[in-house]
Amino acid sequence: MTNSFLKVSCRDCGNESTIFSRATTAIACDVCSATLTKPSGGKAELVGCTVVEALE
Repeated sequence: MTNSFLKVSCRDCGNESTIFSRATTAIACDVCSATLTKPSGGKAELVGCTVVEALE
């Protein structure tokens, strides 16, 4: 499995962000501060966002 970046869209405000697929910290939306991801020991758990596209 390769590490990659994901373009995600916040479910609350629609802002798009680029995140690392294996983020080790919680990531918040830059616009509305909603939690987008939670660390899970491997791949980041997407909790407040949807994937727009996978970037290689």
